Amino acid sequence: MKRLLTTLLVVISLGLCAVCIVQWQREDRLRGHIQDLVKRLEAENALRIEAERKVREYEKEIARLTELRAEVEARLVEVSREYKDLSADSVARGITIAIYMREVMQMQRGLEATQLAFGKGAEAIKSHNSVVTTQNSAMEKQNELLKQLVEERNDAISKLNARTREFNDLVEKYNKLAKSR
Repeated sequence: MKRLLTTLLVVISLGLCAVCIVQWQREDRLRGHIQDLVKRLEAENALRIEAERKVREYEKEIARLTELRAEVEARLVEVSREYKDLSADSVARGITIAIYMREVMQMQRGLEATQLAFGKGAEAIKSHNSVVTTQNSAMEKQNELLKQLVEERNDAISKLNARTREFNDLVEKYNKLAKSR
């Protein structure tokens, strides 16, 4: 009986060893599976962190581009407003110059002696007006030409005033002669 018990004990021990070996193999497979899952989880976390970093970068870039766009639009509105103001000012100056030219030409018709002196000024005004209209995009040049034009106009008006005084003196002398007869 002792032998039977010993044999039975050995068989049970060997069975337990077999069960332990099977459990160890199963545990090893489970540990390997868990390690694979941990590696996949770490990889997914790294990808998630990288995606979140890219999202923050993209948000910053979008904010920068939005701000840049707003600045460009504001500058465009400002430049458009300045252009409209300058265009309106240029048109107003052109109209003023045209009015002055018309007045001077009306005075010119009345005074024959002034025609020669003022003819050169009118030609200069016309040439300067054509230069001003062709160089409308260069506002600095336009301002310089308008200043020059005003100086010529002033010279022409001062010449016209001098001729008018001479004409008035001549008319007074004529009136005196006419009264004395």
